[in-house]
Amino acid sequence: MKTKILFGSAIVVISMVTLSGVLKYSSYKDEAKNSGIVEASESQIYHAEIGEWVSKMNVLLSKPMNDPKLIKAGNDEGFEYYLKSQVVNDESPVHLIRAYEELKEDYINLFLLTSYISNKQFARTVHLGPNGEAVESTDLVNQWAPTDENTHKAFEYMKQIMNDLDVAINHKGKGDVYGVTHLLNGDKASEVKKFVTSS
Repeated sequence: MKTKILFGSAIVVISMVTLSGVLKYSSYKDEAKNSGIVEASESQIYHAEIGEWVSKMNVLLSKPMNDPKLIKAGNDEGFEYYLKSQVVNDESPVHLIRAYEELKEDYINLFLLTSYISNKQFARTVHLGPNGEAVESTDLVNQWAPTDENTHKAFEYMKQIMNDLDVAINHKGKGDVYGVTHLLNGDKASEVKKFVTSS
């Protein structure tokens, strides 16, 4: 009798351990399959203000700017990059972005790119005022140094990141992307990181 009870208990325990193992394996398998994939439904979790900012900045970076300062500067390309990067930085809802771990790396890259472009505008004008007096002095535009290739590259990366974020957040991951965001596991995200940390 005792043998039958022990044998029966052993079968129940073995069955439960086996079932538990199968469930854990299935769970790990599903996690491995889904890790790093931004599901369309995830785009709904972001605060609406983040989506609005991303959409607005994507448009801003893609179209010519209508700013009196830029017009006065003869539509100087480097100055336009500078003005646009200021808007991206100043209007960013960083207080909301902080709540989303998956957005942080892309936001840091954006912030570093906007800072880089601002520093380049300072460098273009430093000979006209060592404390940044001429950064926005459009009367002196003819004396500004030319916009260098890295400034063009920084602006392109900024545009591309904003495009990819717009696709991910506002279009459920559907649309053309440049592959420069961590959010969408872009194959060029590390290229951007390398640029912003080494430049």
